Amino acid sequence: MADAVMEELNKLDRDTLMGQLASDLPWISGEMGYKIGIIAERSGMDYDRLKLIVTGNRKMKWSEYMSILFVLWEDEKGREFVEKRGYFPDALKKAMAINRNDHGQMNENI
Repeated sequence: MADAVMEELNKLDRDTLMGQLASDLPWISGEMGYKIGIIAERSGMDYDRLKLIVTGNRKMKWSEYMSILFVLWEDEKGREFVEKRGYFPDALKKAMAINRNDHGQMNENI
């Protein structure tokens, strides 16, 4: 199962997802009542870097995409936009759920 999910994840067009999110981010943040600086701060990004990404002067990295995605996902309105626009595709959700609880018992006395 994990191999099939990872294969599906590898088929995602990450560049398109990142490009669409970058161009939609000013509108999404405005609808949420946030400034871009708040999104940058909450996602752990440098404000100037995010501004360059939003204006198309810099390419977004996948880790930045994921950070922004999780910031948006934590907000009810943001989650709506993420779902409507397809920024959190099922393939990504499935990949993140693999082996989530599949670990040995942990020794808390370490």
